[in-house]
Amino acid sequence: MELTNQIQLELYFADHFDTVMFSVLADIYLNQDDLKRARRVCEIGLRHHEHDVAGLFVLAQVEKAEGNLKNTEKILEKVLLYAEDHLAASEMLCEIQTVLGRAQTKLLRSWQHVLRLDPDNRTAADFITKVKGNKLKHALKPGAAGTKPAKHVSKPKKEKPKTSVSRVAEKSSSPLNVSARLATFTLVAVLKNQGLFEQALDVLDVLEQKGDNKKKVDQERKSIQTLLKNTQED
Repeated sequence: MELTNQIQLELYFADHFDTVMFSVLADIYLNQDDLKRARRVCEIGLRHHEHDVAGLFVLAQVEKAEGNLKNTEKILEKVLLYAEDHLAASEMLCEIQTVLGRAQTKLLRSWQHVLRLDPDNRTAADFITKVKGNKLKHALKPGAAGTKPAKHVSKPKKEKPKTSVSRVAEKSSSPLNVSARLATFTLVAVLKNQGLFEQALDVLDVLEQKGDNKKKVDQERKSIQTLLKNTQED
């Protein structure tokens, strides 16, 4: 079975509702704008894997596409509870919270988290600089609580966040239907435990192209190739 073959995935999912690969099939439907099927596959898969980050993120995108922004926010918060380093979910959460008009303090925390994950994120850096600048101006106003008569205070110089061409290239590279955001070593481990060795190798290819831990990718690939060889000999 190939992860890029929709028909094979659909047939496999029909017989294995508990497969962790439900997120891959749901992502295919999402990319085809088939939101109804994407949601259905996510709902079934999450009954068996309620903490599956990839599946939850696909469901969040479905909710967003259908305009259910409060549900989107809740699901994204759950994604970050289980995988706090999920950059795409962090960025989307900021977007959703902005549209929902969440408090500035909440937005600030969300954008600060994005900046920790991606120091080159210009939007996050600009937002944080603006909010902190406004707070500083308020604190320095004559008569503000706890302030002394104003002395000359030089404004901190804003530094333009550096842009990273390589980071943008990394995000855009997705040779398989298993997108970069869905490919993780956890998915590799689960596929390996289920005996889906070729699919695990496909995911490793995506991780390698993302630039993830090359040594770990090589080790996992050798381990899976050995298991695959032993299975074929049997």
